[in-house]
Amino acid sequence: MAPTPYFSSVISESAFKARFQAENGVNFCQLPNASASYWGRLHLLACRVIRREPQRRLLPILSDYAKSSDLHPESMEIRAFLEGPTATQMAQREHSLVRKSDCGITLAQTWAAMAMFKGSTDRHTADIPSTPERNEIGNVNEDELRQSKRLKRDTFQPDFQDSSGMRVGSSSPPQEGFYNGSPDGSKVSSIGYIDSDAHFASMTVEDDTLRLASCVIRHILYFAPPQDSPSLPVVVEFRDAKSRIAATTPAERKQIIAIDDGGLCLRQKKPYGGVVLAKKHVALVEAKTQFQCLEEGRPIISDRNLAQMVCEALATRLSNRPDRVIVINATQHYMCFLQMDISDDYLLDFEVTTPRHMLYVSSTPWFDISQRSGRESILANLCGIMRRAMSLAGAPSSE
Repeated sequence: MAPTPYFSSVISESAFKARFQAENGVNFCQLPNASASYWGRLHLLACRVIRREPQRRLLPILSDYAKSSDLHPESMEIRAFLEGPTATQMAQREHSLVRKSDCGITLAQTWAAMAMFKGSTDRHTADIPSTPERNEIGNVNEDELRQSKRLKRDTFQPDFQDSSGMRVGSSSPPQEGFYNGSPDGSKVSSIGYIDSDAHFASMTVEDDTLRLASCVIRHILYFAPPQDSPSLPVVVEFRDAKSRIAATTPAERKQIIAIDDGGLCLRQKKPYGGVVLAKKHVALVEAKTQFQCLEEGRPIISDRNLAQMVCEALATRLSNRPDRVIVINATQHYMCFLQMDISDDYLLDFEVTTPRHMLYVSSTPWFDISQRSGRESILANLCGIMRRAMSLAGAPSSE
C-alpha cells in the first residue's frame, strides 16, 4: 500500500522525524543531481519539508497586505468577475463572447477558458492519448503511469456527488465575506466532492489549465486594487514565458534545476521611456492536467507535484535570494497558493550530515474558479501579492 501523501501527513517536526526514520530517509548531500521533474518523496524528506497547519484562505505572508474592501470592489470588471458567468455566456464560443458580450474582452476570454471544463463546449478528451506526461527529455515516466492507474482504481467513491454538477457563477449564493464567518480564516476550500472517474475522464491538455489560470490572473491584475489605475510606474504582470531556474547549493555546489509554467513578474517604467523587468519571480505558476491524488473525494497535492514545486522554490531562493517564495498551483478549474519559507539558517545547514532547520510550506485550500467563494479567495490572495510586491519595490499604488 502506498504511504499517506506527504502533504497531508508530514505537518509537524515529530511527524517528519517519524517518516524520515521509517522510510530510511537520506540527507540532501547524498542524493544525485536531478531536475525538478524527477523529484519525489525522497527529495521531500531530504529537504526536510514540513507543511504548516492549518490551511487558511489567505497565505500568512499576505496577511498584512489583503484588505476586506478587496471583496467589495468599485471596479465593474472585478464585480462582474465575482458574480460569475451566466449560463448563456458559458455556452458561447470565445469569438461570440468577445464581440457581443458586455463583460469586457479579458472576462470574456476567462469564461471561454472556463467553459472548457465547466461549459457545454467540446472537451479535448477524444484527442488525448491515454499516456502519462513526458519528462523534460521526452521519456515516459513509468512511475507516473503506474500511479495514474492505481489512483483510478483506489479513489473511486460511488456514494458521493460529482462536483461537476455544482452550480456555476452567479447561480451560487454570494458569500458574506472572505472568511465566510470563520474568525481565523481557516474554513476549508470551495471544492465539493470530486468523483475520481469523472475527474480522470475529463482530462484535457495542460495548456487548457494554464490558459484559464492566466486569464483569471490577468483580469485581476488589470482591474483589481492596488493596480486599478493605468498610470502606475511599477506593476505586477503575468509572465507567459516559462522560466528555467538554475542554481547551485552553497556547500556541495550541487545543481538544482527547474522550469516553471510562467508566473508573476514586476515591470517598471524607465525614466525616459520603455519598460524594464524589475523582478522576474514575484510568484511562480505550476499547472497540471489533473489531480494525481484524491482522499475521500478531496484533492491532495501529490508527492511528485509538491516535490517539483519545492525544487522550483529552492532554485528561486538560491538564485534570487527571496526567503519566501510564492507558488500558484493550478489544476483544471482549481487553484491554490503555496508559500515556501526557506531561511538563511536552513540554506547553511541543509547539506550537512546532521541538519537542524526545516523548509516550511504554508498552503491555502483548493479554490474552485467556478464558485464565487473560490473567486473571492483567489482575488484576495492576488491583491495581497500585488501590494506586497509593490511595497517591497518601494512603489506607490493607486490607493
